[in-house]
Amino acid sequence: MATTITGRPRPRLEKGQRLTAAAGWVAASLGAVHVVVAPWDAREIWSSVAADRWWNAFTLDRATTLAELKRSEAFWVSMGSFGAPMLILGAYLLWSVRQRRRVPAWVGVALLVWGLPFVVVLPASPGWAIPVTGILVVLGDRRERR
Repeated sequence: MATTITGRPRPRLEKGQRLTAAAGWVAASLGAVHVVVAPWDAREIWSSVAADRWWNAFTLDRATTLAELKRSEAFWVSMGSFGAPMLILGAYLLWSVRQRRRVPAWVGVALLVWGLPFVVVLPASPGWAIPVTGILVVLGDRRERR
């Protein structure tokens, strides 16, 4: 049996909790990639944004040059993406498991409703993590309620 930082034994997770924990890790990983890795890939653009002193560094106007398009893309792939909410959701799911709290299936269904159209229109993307997270939450709740 694994132990906690305090040296006390950590109780073994039930199957439903393990599924919810897996959902948490999937969501947190996807979020972390968008929050950490995506800005790293566009570090030259973010350096330019920092040089412009951040305030009003982005616009919702249609890009007319390649540089404007790249700046807009850098924002929407990192700060403006669903990365931070997914990271927060993943952290919440993992916290819920540690606290032995049930995560209701409707959270998973909402992720499925959001994620399925996403992967239909863009199947060659990491967006598959969204419906996978949803399925794991639904299955985890079903196992919890048994």
